[in-house]
Amino acid sequence: MDLTTVLSQVLVLFILITIGVILRKFNIINDSLGKGLSNFIVYATIPSLLITSMNYDFSKEMLSNGVLVLAIGPFAYVFAMLVGYIFTKIKHIENPDRGIYQFATIFPNGGFMGFPIVAVVYGEIGIFYSGLFNLWFNILLWTLGMILSTPNKNKNINFKMLINPGTIAITIGIVLFLFSIKLPTPLFQALDSLGNTTIPLAMVVIGSMLGESNIKNVISNKLIVITTFLRLIIIPLPLLFILNLLPLPKIVIGIIAITMSMPVAANAAIFARKNNSNYKLASELVFLSTLCSIATIPIFISLVIKIVGV
Repeated sequence: MDLTTVLSQVLVLFILITIGVILRKFNIINDSLGKGLSNFIVYATIPSLLITSMNYDFSKEMLSNGVLVLAIGPFAYVFAMLVGYIFTKIKHIENPDRGIYQFATIFPNGGFMGFPIVAVVYGEIGIFYSGLFNLWFNILLWTLGMILSTPNKNKNINFKMLINPGTIAITIGIVLFLFSIKLPTPLFQALDSLGNTTIPLAMVVIGSMLGESNIKNVISNKLIVITTFLRLIIIPLPLLFILNLLPLPKIVIGIIAITMSMPVAANAAIFARKNNSNYKLASELVFLSTLCSIATIPIFISLVIKIVGV
């Protein structure tokens, strides 16, 4: 797939985001509907997409690439953690805001934004590898993410939370792949139809989130602007160049680099609200980074294609 085709399809995604913004401005998608659609995507469409995208016959090449994606994942997240830690130290940011800024720096929106973008560049096989990479996101989200988004000292971590729709779907998909198990045709078609709604629904929901915020209030906060810069550029760009120096398959480099170039995960606001932290700040970080990613994602994909290839 050439660059023009990729950018054309990325443009389609951002037209869907614009539709979401408009629907929110006219209150067609209200707060209640937005939350309901978000839950529907998390609990139904993304798991369906993950399961069907992993319904491949076993191959040594895919297994090898999958193992590489899983092996490199921790290093990518450790790098993001270091960037977040150094940033909050230099700026002398104290808790509870320090945890929110570190959360925003570490966790990219690899589900809502990542899967659709990866699908545009690499197709379903990209979602296969992206789903594996996202295992680390889910593990860290419910452990480190819970700690960072909890303002008080009583940071109770419930490891049962690691059992969630994402990890369950990925586990099912891995089993199907390793044993070359084919789902019954009616079941596969049902899940495939459901999974195919992920991309348009996710983009419209993200647009509706953007439609709730006031950009003038957000860009006046320099720390939010710096965090957005770190999340969208300072973290993914060095990762891209470092990974490209290693003897890795092109698709492995591309999947990891593109996923880590996504804006702040929407979970930042969700977790902050759940744990009585500064959810307004978290929402503003999600908003500005997502808005800016409309420009940075096509540019970053262009770099990936130019440096690595597809």
